[in-house]
Amino acid sequence: MISLPALPLVGPAAGMARALVDRTADTVLFAVSVPGRVEALLDTAETLVARVDGVVTDAAAAVSRAAAVIESTTQVVEEAAATAAHAKQVIESAGASTDVAGELLDTYAPLAKQAAPLASQFLDELSPDEVRAAILMLDQFPELSQRMVGLMPVLATLETVGPELHELLEVAKDVRQAITGMPGFNFLFRRGEDKAQDD
Repeated sequence: MISLPALPLVGPAAGMARALVDRTADTVLFAVSVPGRVEALLDTAETLVARVDGVVTDAAAAVSRAAAVIESTTQVVEEAAATAAHAKQVIESAGASTDVAGELLDTYAPLAKQAAPLASQFLDELSPDEVRAAILMLDQFPELSQRMVGLMPVLATLETVGPELHELLEVAKDVRQAITGMPGFNFLFRRGEDKAQDD
């Protein structure tokens, strides 16, 4: 505040003038300090704007990261949904397989129980050589079946040839007895044997 020299004025007018001068001085001082204050306010405002800009930048980055997280979460949810659908199909297929397996067990379990002693005995009595022979025989089955097709008609005719062979044997036996009864047959027979031995 500016101080003025004392004036030798007396009375109310002098007091009013003095008050007016003091007010004017205060106004001048205030007016002089206003640009500094305004500059300080501008600096403060600039600092605040810079901070707000930083906050906005950080917020934008956070929003971008949140969007990426949301997109990744969406993909994970979609993959989880696909996995759940696949798992449901697998469970349904497994359920159907279980039903079929249950039906097969119900059908073949009594047969397996009945055949178990025979199978055990069969396995106990088989030797490795017999197993190898059986495998070789199984390998020969295709050729054997083809040959049997040609042999079946011949085998069917054996039923009719059997009695004829029996009659033929009877005739040969009679002829032999007749030849054996001829005089000199034994001599000829021995002579034939001696010749066969010499040869």
